[in-house]
Amino acid sequence: MLIIGLVFLILVDQGSFTVNSANALIREIEEAPNQIVYQAKHTLRDQERKPWQVVFYKRLTSGEVDTINLRLVGFPGSVEFTHPQPLKISYGQDKISLARDNFAEKAPAPNVGEYQFPEVLFGIKTNAKVFLYLPLKTNQQARIKITVPVLLEWQEVINHK
Repeated sequence: MLIIGLVFLILVDQGSFTVNSANALIREIEEAPNQIVYQAKHTLRDQERKPWQVVFYKRLTSGEVDTINLRLVGFPGSVEFTHPQPLKISYGQDKISLARDNFAEKAPAPNVGEYQFPEVLFGIKTNAKVFLYLPLKTNQQARIKITVPVLLEWQEVINHK
């Protein structure tokens, strides 16, 4: 247990992780000189209890926001995204926004989708019910509920400078 604590402290000290007052764990990655990525990563389950890795990230180039994206990864062999199809995001009282498919041309794998997070959702209220509807090849949409703690971390990523 002591070793795990020491490893964590070393990682925090080296700037690999940022811990803020809301107890969110936002990862900071230097991809290249003058290019930083801030990300929040979670494993969430859809309505059928299938696990999904959900990575919300913001890329800064020379201190300016380059992209804010949402990457979704399902278990290989069990799900396939339909490209190019937008991700549907419902929030609040019957509000819907569409996120553009970043892998419209070529996805790195069939079970991976990545979408540009719509700017309209940057200031979404944490009491809003947020659901992601993933376009899958099975002609069914997987639905993932975004919980308040996850939404708070996403807002932390958006506002991180």
